[in-house]
Amino acid sequence: MIAFNCQYMMFDGRIEPYQRADDVGYAISEFLWFDGRPFYPASALAQAKVAQVNLCSLQVSEDNQDNCDLIFQMPKADGGHFYEIVMRSDRGTAYGGWAWGETLEGLDQYVNGYRVLRAHINSTQASFEYSSQCRRYGPSSKLHIDKVALRSDWYSATING
Repeated sequence: MIAFNCQYMMFDGRIEPYQRADDVGYAISEFLWFDGRPFYPASALAQAKVAQVNLCSLQVSEDNQDNCDLIFQMPKADGGHFYEIVMRSDRGTAYGGWAWGETLEGLDQYVNGYRVLRAHINSTQASFEYSSQCRRYGPSSKLHIDKVALRSDWYSATING
């Protein structure tokens, strides 16, 4: 018999049940892939940190866990973090796009009904806005970075140390 004695990954004890629910897991599986190819190794998800935020402009009850959006801060590589967004509402859970930078903050400014996110990158800032057409967050203007180009740089940095 083959013995299976160890769990490969475990949730931190502070992770709430809704944060590890299957609907969130399906959205996570979308950002583990990008442009039809694997983007993150499983170890990156194991090292990720998660924040609960309210991105929608609508007032929601804080005890309604169905409306708690999640932002995953992926491990730092090449000078910044990818911030992967999982949007949750009474209508369901979906992958909500990405941001990139050293730090990330939510502004009290809304576009298309969702909070604008600001990333700090070196001495500059970049805004990330929700697109109602794409139904995802993305950069509001051209960035000096590209997620496709960063994929190979990020992967090399995480694999090589």
